[in-house]
Amino acid sequence: MGGRAMSPGAALLRTSRMFSIPKPLPEPPSSNQLNPHHGQRTTPSMTKAFPQHQSITSPTASRKTGDWGLKRPFPLKTTMATSTPLIRIKHLDSVESVTDFSSAADYTLSLQKFQELRVAISLPQGGRNPGRSFKAETTTLKSAFEEDSDVTDPRDRRNSGTRWKFDGPWLAGMNQREFTEYLKKTVYPRRAQFRELLKKKLAEDMTVRQNNSSLEMGTPPPKAIKTSDITQEQLTEYMRRLRNDRTTLYDLVYEFLDLAPLGLPIGMTGVLELLDRNKLYSKQGPPASHPSAGISYLRTSAYLQNHPIYGPQQSRTPVLARVVSPMIHGRKAKLGVGGFIADVPSGPDFSPNLSRYNNTATLCHNGILHLDLATYGGAKAYVEPHTATVDPNGKVILRLHNANAEAQLIASESKGLSRIYLSDNAPSDKGHRHAPKW
Repeated sequence: MGGRAMSPGAALLRTSRMFSIPKPLPEPPSSNQLNPHHGQRTTPSMTKAFPQHQSITSPTASRKTGDWGLKRPFPLKTTMATSTPLIRIKHLDSVESVTDFSSAADYTLSLQKFQELRVAISLPQGGRNPGRSFKAETTTLKSAFEEDSDVTDPRDRRNSGTRWKFDGPWLAGMNQREFTEYLKKTVYPRRAQFRELLKKKLAEDMTVRQNNSSLEMGTPPPKAIKTSDITQEQLTEYMRRLRNDRTTLYDLVYEFLDLAPLGLPIGMTGVLELLDRNKLYSKQGPPASHPSAGISYLRTSAYLQNHPIYGPQQSRTPVLARVVSPMIHGRKAKLGVGGFIADVPSGPDFSPNLSRYNNTATLCHNGILHLDLATYGGAKAYVEPHTATVDPNGKVILRLHNANAEAQLIASESKGLSRIYLSDNAPSDKGHRHAPKW
């Protein structure tokens, strides 16, 4: 007995995006058993560099009946006993006719919190000296969405230093086993193609030499040499010369395999170091996804906030950060901002020496120098998120600034912790009437 016939409209709806779940993204390169960038061991349950499955939610009225818009209802005991109704579908069908799903609150809530910070994503600093302070490099910050920075085309030679997507791997981040496997599976089967590339390069070089010689002698240029005119002896001699010319050989291999750029060896200075700084991903490798990682699409943080009562504000609304780790053995303290860990900003509020000089050592001593066990919930401080970058491992690196004192008062007033407008202690003129209390 044949299957039930399906109308063209039903077939179109079934294959459309409205009635189908998109395929999961491929596994991030840094989620292997051995992290190629820093040699750190990873586990299958760790947070990946980017989410792979679509996050699905459902309204409360539908969740009460187990309806998530899929072919079968979900168990109420699992989906109703949570305050974050977000799931990801791993397998829609299985042998047991059970949908394999799990919670997607981790990535979804992190994305929501980060977008509430309204921070623009900037490019990494490339080959700069990591010992330099961030304050000295704030003028060189560049958005990840600039046309000369968001480059994926291998034919764009002018902006090749900012290209972030490559077909080949980053050789500096591979161990011996991965490198040997890459040679066997990818490089060795393409030796014949590389020989054809060498023939083409040799034919172009010989044609250029013939044209230059005829130009000097004042004779008409000869016919261009084709790859079929190259003999095996000429190709073998050309390959011997390339073994001594490592720069040309590296350029040919780099272009043929589409490899990510490599950094200079330690100790090399001068002009080569200046050229290497123009390559953003030569030191730590290219990112696993777009440099913005899709967590923010703001191109700049240069916008003005307008308070409904106090008008335009000089500083942005600060964020209340939690001190998650004090200073230990000379290491900087760590702050938790919207679920992301960041270093403390430089300033008197977070520096022991400056705080003693300015007589503002209360916050520093309670939460920065040692773990604060007296304050309920731990020590907290207002900071101003300035910018953020995403490293090759997918880690979001937040850059913080000290929050303005007036901005802190306004932020605490908006939460009901203090009162500034129309307070009893606020100065007022008898000749002016106050606005009514709403």
